[in-house]
Amino acid sequence: MLTKEIYSFFMERGEHYGAGYYEEAHKSPFERFSRALRRYFENYGLAEYKGELLYPCGAKWRTSLVNPDFSFTVAVDWKRLAEQSEEVRRALGNDFYLYTSRITPVHTVGGNMYTHSYPNFKRIVYEGLDSYEKRIEKISDSEIRNGLADLMIGIRCFHRRILEKLKAAAAEGSALYKALLRVPFLPAETLYEALVCWNFVYYLDGCDDIGRMDADLIPLYKGEDMTEVFKCFFKNVDANSGWSGTLGPSYNPLTVQCLHACKGIRRPSLELRVTPDMPKEVWDAAIDAIHAGGGSPSLYNEIGYQESLARLFPDIPAEDRINCAGGGCTETMLAGMSNVGSLDAGINTAFIFWNVMRRSLVSSADFDAFYNSFIDEYTHQARNVMDSISESQRIRAKFKPQPMRTLLVDDCIDRGKDFNNGGARYYWSVVNLAGMINVIDSMIAIKHLVFEKRSMTAEELLCRLDSEESIEISAVPHHGTDADEVNKMAARLSGDLCAVFEEKTPYMGGRFLPSSIQFTTYVQAGRGVGATPDGRRAGEALCDSIGAINGNDVKGATALLNSAASLCQSKMTGTPVLNMKLNTSMLPTALPALVLGYFKQGGMQMQITCVSKEELLDAEKNPEKYPNLIVRIGGYSEYFARLSPELRRSVIERTCY
Repeated sequence: MLTKEIYSFFMERGEHYGAGYYEEAHKSPFERFSRALRRYFENYGLAEYKGELLYPCGAKWRTSLVNPDFSFTVAVDWKRLAEQSEEVRRALGNDFYLYTSRITPVHTVGGNMYTHSYPNFKRIVYEGLDSYEKRIEKISDSEIRNGLADLMIGIRCFHRRILEKLKAAAAEGSALYKALLRVPFLPAETLYEALVCWNFVYYLDGCDDIGRMDADLIPLYKGEDMTEVFKCFFKNVDANSGWSGTLGPSYNPLTVQCLHACKGIRRPSLELRVTPDMPKEVWDAAIDAIHAGGGSPSLYNEIGYQESLARLFPDIPAEDRINCAGGGCTETMLAGMSNVGSLDAGINTAFIFWNVMRRSLVSSADFDAFYNSFIDEYTHQARNVMDSISESQRIRAKFKPQPMRTLLVDDCIDRGKDFNNGGARYYWSVVNLAGMINVIDSMIAIKHLVFEKRSMTAEELLCRLDSEESIEISAVPHHGTDADEVNKMAARLSGDLCAVFEEKTPYMGGRFLPSSIQFTTYVQAGRGVGATPDGRRAGEALCDSIGAINGNDVKGATALLNSAASLCQSKMTGTPVLNMKLNTSMLPTALPALVLGYFKQGGMQMQITCVSKEELLDAEKNPEKYPNLIVRIGGYSEYFARLSPELRRSVIERTCY
């Protein structure tokens, strides 16, 4: 099919992004995607202005067939496209998807070459985009230079259209209009102008992550209360199902204002970097926000992350490491200067374990022989996953440029390289480990039942699992109870799982960082896994990240935290997520002590849901009564009513301390 015909097809339907890509089909992919973005912003469907403190606002405009995408460059509604033209669908399939992921389906647990990121909001606020055009003019690569110059034309048109929208709404005399006369092209002079700029750039970037607002905006703070403006911005993030932002560790009045502003709002998932000397006013604001039920902030071990990053990346200077922030759910990156595969892939450790158990348990002479057979198979598959990620990165670098992030992330302009092809200052890849706790508890069960007490043979164990007969494991210790034997197994197994990631380097450079971030995926990940000796039936959900299997953490909050701390979390720098459900009465007195004690032992992250079991049960039966009930899932917050029935049940069954 001729590109002119595809161009006409999209133009007839008002699909300006798709049409823009085919406007000059002889040009490079970078220039074509830049032109697509330019046409998109020139025709962006602006929301009605109703007097909001910030604009643009509300859900970002999307066309029906082809859209820009911050992870994959472009998103296509293939089904609807095929309904309108199978010929165009085939043409786009051959063109847009020259790049395809090499990750096998069983190891896409929670990720398949996703790429969240943070623009350098701070630099744009203090330098303005006019200065970016001057840097673009110096780029020697004509394709990158021409593409970014074209993109800037689209951004300027988008900005003019916003001013016209405000004029039409009789807002020409408003503070917002006056701020937009200056930003984002000139440096912001006031805190409000900076927030207007921040909001504008957030929409340019596709509404992903929001950066380090308290640390980066404090130089403009003059004592004003901007809580309502922060709240307006957070509502925009929520309207777009946006992701994360980071607060601290240089705590200041804006930290507290952000914590006040996030109360009761699902997104962004604010991440509070906790130090042992975090001020009481910050603790109080954080506890108040958690108590309000929005799920934010989650809590991060600042010392632990800085030490881990320094060990893994000794060449990264401290002034860059301080920009540590969890993007997407909570994948570790450096705001404004990194391209992090988040999540690039997942490894279903429970699936590997189940297959090794079926194949090797009967023939294993002792427990160590069986354990080593699992580690050998896991190592083989993990290496394949890492190789697949590198191959996917190589293909993406050739076929899937990201012009917007090339513009907004350091050092792409100064290097004259695309964000997906060596332009960013730092690269690494986050890989998600699913089912690790199921494997730990299953290993302990096999060790006890088959090799030590010999209460059943390996054949009998497998037969019972196949027939779904119950296995008596009440006397077997579990993760979550602070049992010394299980903690040693957790340290051993997690250390072995993480060690393999130190063997290889991703195609784009950096390192592979293991994580455990199950968000909504632990239900789906369990569907292809047969019954396991931890008491889990065939097809049931896996354990949520690094917490205990529901019902096993029967010895209190401290026991759970001690168990979680026994894992080699310092090697899981991509982030090991720990979900806890706490009674609201515990928060003011117990939470700081629990968090600081856990972090001192090596825990890296903790997030709290503060909703009673009774309320959750009622919401399960009567979802219409609780449209705004929010719970923590993986590394972010979600409305309880939006979860699948299996996930709702999983949240309900979490132990409430």
